[in-house]
Amino acid sequence: MLSACFFYKAAEFPNNINLLESGLFHRFDAVNILKTNLASIVTAISKDHLDWLPKDKQTIEQIVFEKTSALLNSNIIVAKQNRKETMACIKKTIAKNLSNKLFFNEDFSFTNDENGHWYYEDKFGSLKLPLPNVLGQFQLENISTAIATIRSLNIGIKDDHIKKSVNKIESVARLQEIKSGKLKDLIKNNKLFVDGSHNEHGAQSLNEYLQSLNCNKHIIIGMMRNKEHEKYISYFKDVSSITTIDIQEQPNAISGIELKDKFKSHPNVQYKPSIEEAIKSISLKENDILLITGSLYLAGEVLNLN
Repeated sequence: MLSACFFYKAAEFPNNINLLESGLFHRFDAVNILKTNLASIVTAISKDHLDWLPKDKQTIEQIVFEKTSALLNSNIIVAKQNRKETMACIKKTIAKNLSNKLFFNEDFSFTNDENGHWYYEDKFGSLKLPLPNVLGQFQLENISTAIATIRSLNIGIKDDHIKKSVNKIESVARLQEIKSGKLKDLIKNNKLFVDGSHNEHGAQSLNEYLQSLNCNKHIIIGMMRNKEHEKYISYFKDVSSITTIDIQEQPNAISGIELKDKFKSHPNVQYKPSIEEAIKSISLKENDILLITGSLYLAGEVLNLN
């Protein structure tokens, strides 16, 4: 119903470019009714929403099939994947698709520079870009995929537009630092982050960023019941404390008490019923950071409370 409303309204603006997320597995998604498009972008694929697949098909190969086997013939841009096997599976699945195809690390890539810049490169040449105002290496991977898409479509966006836009990116609830508000006031000078990641790949990307920080990390976490809880938390190494909480008003969430029991192999795990109580219970020292993660529903609750 929401998709029908969107298409109805979008039709009033025929000169606009529409960005449609094919949720879950694309093949049977409500937005997958188009006959033509400018491009299909395949972002990083990992195991998620497995309860929507038959038990004997809850594999990365089946997820790749669902996401990529019905892509239209136009342009396909494939972002960096967290496993070589996943990229190989994507290539095999779309082998007979007649689209112009771009693959990360083959047709476009990027390199880091320690002097406050990074370099993007594809067949059109290289771009020296300022570091974005969003955190994490995975964001450079995402931005590279966006640039590859824009440059391949030839829709009037120039390199200067790209350079100016990098510092204007906002990524709500994705390694977002909360710099002011009610919850931030509770921890005073310590840094507070909120992140809506909830699957294995999200945990891996998030932990890569945390490992780059030389400080104590404290995690508050709440999750939906249908996620791989133990696998998600297994990526977080060298954390000083874990506090599980309930996600209010979400009947499909796992209780914080159950979550604490699942994380019992980790030292220093506690349960608190609410976000405020969890924050107040953590003894933060100078330079310690606090991260709230595990669910987009929880991230929304955090931002509303703040």
